[in-house]
Amino acid sequence: MKKLLFVLLFTPLMSFSQEITFNDLMSINSIDTFKRVVIENSYEFDGLTGGYLSYGYNLTVRTDKESTASKWGMFNIDSYGFVFQFIKRHPLVELEFDQIVSEIKSKCEYYKINGEYVTYNCPDSSFKGQIGFKTSEGSGLIMSFRNFEKD
Repeated sequence: MKKLLFVLLFTPLMSFSQEITFNDLMSINSIDTFKRVVIENSYEFDGLTGGYLSYGYNLTVRTDKESTASKWGMFNIDSYGFVFQFIKRHPLVELEFDQIVSEIKSKCEYYKINGEYVTYNCPDSSFKGQIGFKTSEGSGLIMSFRNFEKD
């Protein structure tokens, strides 16, 4: 009940917040489109680690520890795949994850289980492959699974 009340009270504010949308995810097919999506949604560059470009929303960079953020966007420069992590202890971030997952389930077709991810084929996606989601350790994760088969 408290969560519902919180959502109802702050729904008008959500229209002014920066949110990644289902359509944003479906548009990502290159480093350029990934950067456009994260930069336009106020994510800040955190670095390049292990072949992943990392951007954080509400990023706090710490010199003695890892950086923290309420949301992360990462792009694998080798496979051109992306991952978005939504830290669920932030109610509006959790709602954002839930909205994207709801659209994936309604607009895409179930494909298969890939590890711990539920994956879907999305006809409107700009990338070849599937999109999947899972919840793990207090975070919601949405990941692209590229299809490298030749056309």
